[in-house]
Amino acid sequence: MIFMDLPEEYSGSRSYFAVIPRPVEGNVSYGKGACKGPNEIINASAHLEYYDEQCDQEPFTKGIITTDKFKADQFPIFLGGDHSITINTVKDVEKYHDDFSIIILDAHPDCFHSWNGSTENHRCTTQRVSDKHKTLVVGVRSMDLDEVDIINNNKNIGLIKAYDYNEDIFKQKLSSLKEKVYISIDVDVFDPSFIRNTGTPEPGGFSWDQIISLLNIIFNNKNVIASDIVEFAPTENFRAEAYSLAKLAYKIMSLKNSKQ
Repeated sequence: MIFMDLPEEYSGSRSYFAVIPRPVEGNVSYGKGACKGPNEIINASAHLEYYDEQCDQEPFTKGIITTDKFKADQFPIFLGGDHSITINTVKDVEKYHDDFSIIILDAHPDCFHSWNGSTENHRCTTQRVSDKHKTLVVGVRSMDLDEVDIINNNKNIGLIKAYDYNEDIFKQKLSSLKEKVYISIDVDVFDPSFIRNTGTPEPGGFSWDQIISLLNIIFNNKNVIASDIVEFAPTENFRAEAYSLAKLAYKIMSLKNSKQ
């Protein structure tokens, strides 16, 4: 499978962008199917336009390789799988970058020390990555009371709830992060009126335009070094959603390309 079904000249080893499927699905909390997410996103990507009119970019010309690993001079976009993949993808990025922060777009803070007997469950993702990296979680609108205490006692975790979000608050929080950032997008950050096929769809989420605006702010103010898109669980009537998430991955490439 090749992202956007690109010809070999644009999908080879010299490509700048690397799309890396990670179809891992562990002990999920509610809905299942995240292991199927990467394939459906890549399938849908074959129907994307090459030209991104919003960014005035054609990032495919830099090359997009679909692979299981990336090189130091590539920009990786990991496709999950449940959110636990981020624990290991961050470790992969650490091989080439030693000083970066993490921005997580998510309906849930995922701050537990362990869940169902595992410290690497998807509900522990923020807790694990914040061990080494200052982490900002944006879009939260569902959480456990224990997580409130965990966040209040962890100086490496910041939080913006969905209903508190505005650009001024976001820019203020963003300024406290490192120059280099990794962006992790749990698709349940979107409102279920847009993305329904995810493990735990939460009402009150962000729209497409809000997320693109938010990403613009990040790319305008930080050096984004990697990203992931996780928790897409295609089970029914998911074609439009798979296409939208393929476009989201390509939009991230466009935003990165515009800063080169």
